[in-house]
Amino acid sequence: MDRLTQLQDAIDKLALLFVSSLDHLTKNASLVPLNPNVPIVTVHGLPQDQLQNSAQELALDISRQAKELETLIDNLPGISQTPEDQTLDLELLAQQNAKATEEYESAVSEARELLQEITVALRDIAEDQSHSS
Repeated sequence: MDRLTQLQDAIDKLALLFVSSLDHLTKNASLVPLNPNVPIVTVHGLPQDQLQNSAQELALDISRQAKELETLIDNLPGISQTPEDQTLDLELLAQQNAKATEEYESAVSEARELLQEITVALRDIAEDQSHSS
């Protein structure tokens, strides 16, 4: 798996952890009265200590995933280079690409010329054989 795909997967996993954590905490938190005159009539959610433990586990998972994401970013090629150095590297790659394109086009042209020569030679051989028969 290439580095960008790993990075995208790590970002997706971190986002999923955030969403799952919020969902878990929202569904399992106890209700809190907003108005002292309106009592809460149903018991909802986990006990406070269980909710606190699960929140700590979720926070730990998120921090681990964030650290993994940071490591992946730090290991990206060129991340430690200045923007000017990255630009120079890209220009060098563009020059190498242009040279490779020229070589490729030259090889294709030469191959077409050889194909033409072979076609003419085969045609001449076929004509000679048909005349001699």
